[in-house]
Amino acid sequence: MSDNKQNQYHIAICDDDNIAIEQVKGFITSVCEKMSILHVVDTYLDGESLIKELSSGVCYDLIFLDIEMSRLSGVQVGAAIRDVYQDELTQIVYISAKSEYAIELFDSNPLNFLVKPISYNDIEKVIEKFAKVTGNWSDVFTYKYGHDTYKMKLKDIIYLESSGKKIIIHAKSKNDEYYGSIEEAYESQLKRYGFLFIHRAYVVNYDHVTAFEYEQLTLSDKTTLPIGQARRKEIRNRQQELEKRRDRNG
Repeated sequence: MSDNKQNQYHIAICDDDNIAIEQVKGFITSVCEKMSILHVVDTYLDGESLIKELSSGVCYDLIFLDIEMSRLSGVQVGAAIRDVYQDELTQIVYISAKSEYAIELFDSNPLNFLVKPISYNDIEKVIEKFAKVTGNWSDVFTYKYGHDTYKMKLKDIIYLESSGKKIIIHAKSKNDEYYGSIEEAYESQLKRYGFLFIHRAYVVNYDHVTAFEYEQLTLSDKTTLPIGQARRKEIRNRQQELEKRRDRNG
């Protein structure tokens, strides 16, 4: 097994509405569990409490800041993070019941701006964007073996194979394995990055496909895998969708 452990993200929510805090915290927990992201969430009911923790040396990877707080607003807290503590690494997401703060927020370079009421999808998009920006999760596949968590670069994975209760990761450098569900791996992590679920036993990295045929495909390691009969139309549509998307992105 690889010895690379996944980072644990330190996340803070600062809002003077305790109900809003619990809602956002619940969404964050659900999204992070779905994506197998290790995390800790701290909550604050006012900006002063958060500033006090920051001044004592506490650091966060991601902070959700409500703008309309009494005494110290979220904008002021964000300005302090950037200007007083000279912290350009912490990602800030502003939260507001209003939508007219874009210019004020520009100086603190926020990751995102969410308008209440906040939905699960809002938080999911934020966490995905955060992971991509930090580069610590978006480019890796996370999996567990026993009590330990490991990660492997997505670009190195050629395909996943389900063998009994084990998942075998076929990669460019070396293979690895773990106990789990190939369906769960695909839905929670791999689907959004262009992997294809071609067969009940195989999920392949589209970037490693060298030849497509209706009933099978060939991968960069010369492996030929079957495309399940029930999945052939879906795979062909997904292939076309991915090609169009990559053409648009240059």
